[in-house]
Order: sequence, then structure tokens, then C-alpha cells
Amino acid sequence: MNITIFDDKTRTLEGPMQHNGDLYTYYNDSARPEIGNMRVLLEQWFARYPKEEKQDLKSRFQAAFNPAFYELYIYILFQQMGYTLSIHPELPDVKKCPDYLATKGEEKIYIEVKYIMMLTQNEQSLQRRENAVLDAINKVNASNFLLKLNSIVFKESSQPSGNRMINFFNKALAEIDPDKYNGDLMKNGYGAMPTIIYDDDKITIEVQLLPKSPLQRGTDSRAVAIFPSVKQIGNDSENIISALETKASKYGHLNAPYIICVNKQSVSFDVIEVQEALYGSWESSWSEDPNNRDEKSRFSGNGFFGSKHNPRATRVSGVYVTNANTANLTTTANHVFRHNQFAKFPIDLEITNSIAVLLNVPDGYPFNNVSV
Repeated sequence: MNITIFDDKTRTLEGPMQHNGDLYTYYNDSARPEIGNMRVLLEQWFARYPKEEKQDLKSRFQAAFNPAFYELYIYILFQQMGYTLSIHPELPDVKKCPDYLATKGEEKIYIEVKYIMMLTQNEQSLQRRENAVLDAINKVNASNFLLKLNSIVFKESSQPSGNRMINFFNKALAEIDPDKYNGDLMKNGYGAMPTIIYDDDKITIEVQLLPKSPLQRGTDSRAVAIFPSVKQIGNDSENIISALETKASKYGHLNAPYIICVNKQSVSFDVIEVQEALYGSWESSWSEDPNNRDEKSRFSGNGFFGSKHNPRATRVSGVYVTNANTANLTTTANHVFRHNQFAKFPIDLEITNSIAVLLNVPDGYPFNNVSV
């Protein structure tokens, strides 16, 4: 039996995924060409995965798509660098097994894969409630207007009624003449246009309207055209350190280099924050002598790897960090590998080429076809 990640079937789903939609289900059902190209690439990678392990990995794709993708991504990445990988190699005196053992000639590397959820449990719960609200608002009748969503403010932890929101906004939009609204907009500017506020005991939502052109009126579409901007305050160094610490000594004292591969999905990928997580914050010092300032800059040594006088995580030979996902492999995906200079088993591994080059992902992916 030939096991594949996705079903071999006719697909008719043309629209985007709902905010609270299941990623595996959407990828399996979508008829959009770019999603089809992602499926083709993933199936090509999956065909190289050991036959006896495929059903287990497929089940993980169905249960938690992104972590399963990252496991497959790391498998293919190291294959492309010339390694042969064994899955869940057994260790003496330890019941748990690392994700992979990579070998190339006499070289051996144990590999552990970690997908970071950058949100806390409370933040994930809030995000699910926000997504449910967005999915409800997108069902508002958008025949004449699209919505600019200015803000969503939850007043408590329970989920507000989506039907009430839909009915409220449908009634409010039906009472507004699109031609008059467009004339006022041209005359006074967008900043002078009124907001529409939905408010109940659980939530407050503020929107403004974007009038459709006369030719587009009456057409079906998602109602929300503009979402509130997302800003990232601070960086993710602490999250990276926390993720690494859960894996650093998980398998005891190994007899070969051990690296941890982390996938960090957040607003941005910043090499500096990776450096700070591993080597500590960047600090500068100088002398008070005006004739000899003796300026020096260095990492403080308070990161995951520690310092010369206080080495940490010496069982870990290096750390690989990326933000790769199924869609960004040729665009915003980036990665870095950093060595632990205090490791018990130093490693010569270097990863310098781009993700697209290492994985042979075609230019224009996922919008250009992937050859079968």
C-alpha cells in the first residue's frame, strides 16, 4: 500500500482557510494552485521517508501539521547535505530516543527537532477566540462594503455569539447608502468617516467601511479586508532558551555530537536574537582613561551556551534555528546554525546556503508549478 500525506481526490475548495480552520484539512481539500504545489513538494519529500515510518508521520501531520512538517523538513535537509538518517535510534540505558541519527562515513550526529509554539496556553486560547470572531465577521453580507477592522477587545474569557455580531453588522450595513458614503469619503477623507461599534457584555468590536466599486457590488467575498496591525515587542530569545533547555539533557550523555533543531514561527526571524539566546546579550565596555579608551564588545555569556568561565549545555554541540514553513521556502524563510564552543563533542557542521538552494525548491514556489 502506497501511503501519501494527502488523499488522491478531486478538489473543489477555492477560498482561503478559515482563521480557526485545520491546516491539514485545508491543504487536503484546497483546489488553489499554490496549495497544490505545496502538496506536490511535500509528497516528493514524503516519498523519501522510510516506508515503515510513513503512517506514523502522516498521523502526526493530521494531528499537528506544522510540527510534523518540521520533522520532515529536517529529514530532507540533512539528506540533501549528504547524510543518511535513522529515525528514533535506540540508546543504551535510556528509554527515550532522539528524533534522528545522521551518519556520513564515520561521522555521527544525533538530532532533536523542536517546533516552538511562541504563544502561552492563555495566548493560544485568546487567539482561538479571536479567530472564531474573525470567522464570524467574515460571514457578514459584504455586497456593498468591505470592513476595516480597527480593534477587538474581549471583556471576559467566554466566547461571544457570532450570530449576534453578524446580525448587528448586516443591519448596520443595510442602512447605509454606498453611493452617499463614497461621496462623503471622497469629500472628507477616510479619517473623517464614522466607525461602527458592536458592544455587548463579552466583546467590543470597532470597524470602518470600505465601499466597493459599483462594478464589484453584489459580489460575494470575505467581509474583512483590513485587520489590526500586529506588532512584536521585544524579542524571542527567552522562548528559544526555554525550548532548548527542555531538550539539552533529555538523552543523558551521548557518545557523539548532538544538535537541536528549532523552528521558531513568529512575526520575524532575527539572527541577532538567536545569537543573544545562545551566547548572551551584546555588551560594550571602555576605559575611563581619555588617552586610552580601550573599547571592547563581546557577548555577555549569559545565553544557552554560557561562557568560558561558566560553560552550559556542553552535551549540545550546536543549534539550528529556522522560520521555515510550507509557503515561505523561497521568500522569507531563513536559518542559522551556531556551534557550542564548549561542547563535549565539537562539530564541524556548516550550513551556509539558503534553504531554497539546499532543498532545491524551484524559483517562484509555491506559485510556479513544482515538477513531478
